[in-house]
Amino acid sequence: MNDGDRPVILIVEDEWLIATDLADTVEAAGYTVLGPAHNVTTALELLETSPRIDGGLLDVNIRGESVYPVAEALERARIPFAFLSGYASDQLSPAYSTRPLLSKPLELRALNACLAQMLRPA
Repeated sequence: MNDGDRPVILIVEDEWLIATDLADTVEAAGYTVLGPAHNVTTALELLETSPRIDGGLLDVNIRGESVYPVAEALERARIPFAFLSGYASDQLSPAYSTRPLLSKPLELRALNACLAQMLRPA
């Protein structure tokens, strides 16, 4: 499979070590990583300029800023995404209560299952 066939996953994570580890894990699982974006502005720019994004993994709190503007943009574009957080699901905005939430620290099996489910054709 060449890189053009691999699903593209946008990663939005402000902690460098977590972002790097997550990107490596996602790539090892057979996906192409876009980012990681370390702030909301960069993530939104990537959404506007990237020719293809198949899914997103979004940390909820990016340097004290909510990632919800990125989530809204992904929803408008009908791109599936999941949140990453140390928060509990009841701490998410009610608008996103049905979105997948992966708890930090991430478990590889949960991440792989989430990506597979998120990208499964409807």
